[in-house]
Amino acid sequence: MSPLYFAKMTTAGVLLATLIGCANHLPAETVNAMEIDRESLHQQHIIQAQSASQQFIDQASPVFNAATHESFQVTTYSVNKTLDVYTPYQPLRELYEFPVGVIMTAGGVVFSIADVLPFFGMLPDVITKDLLANGVTGINPVMNIESPARSEKKVLGSPEREVIDQKTEQSDSPLRQLAMTATLDGKSASLTTDDKGQLTVDLVSLVDSSSNPDMLTLSTTDANGTQVRQEFQLTRQLSVRLMQAKHLIDKYQQINGKTLKVQEAVADLDTLSRWGFEDQERRLEQRIREQLDHERRIAFDLQLNQALAG
Repeated sequence: MSPLYFAKMTTAGVLLATLIGCANHLPAETVNAMEIDRESLHQQHIIQAQSASQQFIDQASPVFNAATHESFQVTTYSVNKTLDVYTPYQPLRELYEFPVGVIMTAGGVVFSIADVLPFFGMLPDVITKDLLANGVTGINPVMNIESPARSEKKVLGSPEREVIDQKTEQSDSPLRQLAMTATLDGKSASLTTDDKGQLTVDLVSLVDSSSNPDMLTLSTTDANGTQVRQEFQLTRQLSVRLMQAKHLIDKYQQINGKTLKVQEAVADLDTLSRWGFEDQERRLEQRIREQLDHERRIAFDLQLNQALAG
């Protein structure tokens, strides 16, 4: 037999083994696992005043919370899976598994015979049946010796699922950077919630001087395009004071630092503070101070501090 012919036969044998080689299956495994499914049942936008216990809005700059309220059905399953465990076929391993298989087969035969006569079945299976089986596999050119170290697994059939628990859960998530519209008796403003899902509304800026405000409406659109609308009633006292505060602030639309009546301005700022319009009072105070010269600013600060101190 020429070397060339032998090389061709060897190559053909390896190619044939590659084409028809099969995996060596190990005993199947059954594993149990817990799986949890969360199914959304209902989702809606909720807009609430931060003082949720109050039936009416009584603050000039109320704070609101915008959140997504979602209901889930949570189902817990016990899942049983049967896994097919096998050693994938790699033809190049036959180069060393064949001679090893010959030795293991011979050893397995010898130990099996010895186990029958002198030892009467006392030898462990690992050096009798298992050794012989692995040896036969080793000399089989289309199958590798089983190896748990490089074994692979795949699920056989459909897993068995059994419901062991089912419950409903609720969750609230803040609506960050949500565009909203605030409307006070017809006058509207576009606002946006902060990173905490909170919205502060300056009611004075929404007051129409023609009538006392009565109802604040906040509206937005959810992810499905549905309009979300929530109305909040103002207290009678806040409604009246909003009108009065609006008139006070409008007096200072144009500020002339030289002709400004300091005592009257201090009285108006003190009134705004006592009525709870702190944000508006501070903004107006800053505008007035910017228009005053040094001497009049000192007198203004002194009188204002005295008035606010009571």
